Amino acid sequence: MQTERFNSVRKKALDAVFEKRNIINIWRKVVKKQLRDLDLLDLFDHFDFNYNIEDRAQSIRTEVLNGTYKASQPLIYRIEKKLGVCRHLVVPQPVDALILQVLVESIGDNVLKKQPSGKAFFSRDRHSVKKPHEFSSTDYSWKGQWKELQKQIYKFNESFELIVVTDLSNYYDSIDIRELKKVFTSYSQVDEVIIDLLFRTIEEISWKPDYMPYSKRGLPTTNVEAIRLLAHCFLFEIDEVLKQRTNDNFTRWMDDIVIGVESRKKAVDILSSVSDMLKSRGLALTLAKTNVYSDKMGYVHFQIEENRMLDDLSKRYAKVSPPKTELTSLIKIFKKHLQDSSPKYWDKVSKRYISFFGRHGSNELLPLVKKIYIEHPVLRDNLIVYLTSVGFTTKTAAIVLDIIKNLDLFDDISLFQLSNLVTLWQVPTDTESKKFLLAFENEVVEISKRRRLPSDFYSLLWFKTKYAHPDELLKFIVQFQNLWQSDSFLRRQVTAALARLLYLQNSRVQEILGIQFSSGNLSTITLANQLRSAMFEKELNPKISLYLFNPNFKKPFSVQRFLVLCSFLNSDDFRSRPYVKEKVLSTIKDPYYLKWLELQYNIVVV
Repeated sequence: MQTERFNSVRKKALDAVFEKRNIINIWRKVVKKQLRDLDLLDLFDHFDFNYNIEDRAQSIRTEVLNGTYKASQPLIYRIEKKLGVCRHLVVPQPVDALILQVLVESIGDNVLKKQPSGKAFFSRDRHSVKKPHEFSSTDYSWKGQWKELQKQIYKFNESFELIVVTDLSNYYDSIDIRELKKVFTSYSQVDEVIIDLLFRTIEEISWKPDYMPYSKRGLPTTNVEAIRLLAHCFLFEIDEVLKQRTNDNFTRWMDDIVIGVESRKKAVDILSSVSDMLKSRGLALTLAKTNVYSDKMGYVHFQIEENRMLDDLSKRYAKVSPPKTELTSLIKIFKKHLQDSSPKYWDKVSKRYISFFGRHGSNELLPLVKKIYIEHPVLRDNLIVYLTSVGFTTKTAAIVLDIIKNLDLFDDISLFQLSNLVTLWQVPTDTESKKFLLAFENEVVEISKRRRLPSDFYSLLWFKTKYAHPDELLKFIVQFQNLWQSDSFLRRQVTAALARLLYLQNSRVQEILGIQFSSGNLSTITLANQLRSAMFEKELNPKISLYLFNPNFKKPFSVQRFLVLCSFLNSDDFRSRPYVKEKVLSTIKDPYYLKWLELQYNIVVV
């Protein structure tokens, strides 16, 4: 029920922020990419949301202005940090991610104008955009801000006798939301209702296990800019003190702090002051990661020599591939680097090595991949990108099989990452390649039987959606119907997979699709509606063409895009257009997609 205060006072501020065109622009420019960068992906790439964004934006605006908006249940998953210890991460529903981003766009600049020092960094979800709170670099991407941070650390190492390094203990999990709200309100200078909506949404997407009440402690860890901004600004008072006490000779990336000092006494004095300030907010330094390094030790821990070498290599080979002799020499250096993981920036520099080899499609790294992948979970994302760049070969296939057979799984994403990798590869349809796919699938099945986790079913579904014959895929979906119908995330993913089966005109497929309309799950209902309406599409309109056949899109043709394509090819009128067939065959080169296009839609390469 709305109060007069809401109608007369609070609604005005929301009306200005949640303008329909603004919501649409923020979805297209920021949030769509945020969701694509998550660890767990949507099998339909949220195309149903994107395709109907004008209607969804109006619906969001109406809900917010009516005072009826409530965040939906997010997806919570685990990612391994080290030795089986996992962090819980949150995937908000698209509506909630969009609302959070709309809010942060309206308040972000005001907050960052209050930042005491340009030496504290956090990335924004946009490309090079000039802002009034300008740092020493105008590139606000993660990469741009990280480069600027590195420059500061180089300077400290050259200018000071000692370097202090520290970070905060379980920072996100330890933040008192009531304290954060007080601090954030003092910086934001915006209407109260904006802050109330922001913090209520955060409360609703936070992890609350076992029906336990909301503890008001801990920010949800997620790839949403609003959360990063809150965590960043909570330490502005620390930045102010460090700026004064060090003459601005410090740098901070979220809760990682590096300080240049002249003496050990000053280092200890600063750490003591910072520790007391943090305790007043319910936070603490991680003593095990707090150290005072000499300039020589700083040179080692920040891997300055290797960073500079990699900087040089990246510049020299930005547009051309390195000669084999250079790559052979570099792999020897990398092997030596791997032997000692004690330096503070070891993992960051390791990622740079892996990225360099991947960027140039070098096979030199292949013999090391299995060992690194199993022993260092923090490097798995980069290794997956590397293997994607190298592509499918008998060597890479053997490595992936070796990994999955020997991997001890403690999280919810490692198996999916491997499944997604295999679907991104262009695997031939010959006998030997089929043996690899069968062996890989068997391993995923065995893991799924052993662990019985929804994330394992999801990984297997992802794999089968590309490589399984339609009859086999349908049999799999029917067999595990009780499992996926009891999980809202899995229900949506299975509904997406139906795009490959609707051409069958099978009564069982139609029945499964029909059930989704009465599921009560909004995201599943909208997807089911999108699949059904796509079956009556008559023309290749610009929105469809831009998504499916964008010539500037250089990434592999994903299984998600293939499902979206299938959803429209299920329309007889759409499929019969000669220019549609021409677009499809000029875009798709993957052997398995071509195989299913011929089988399902009689679209044949001539």
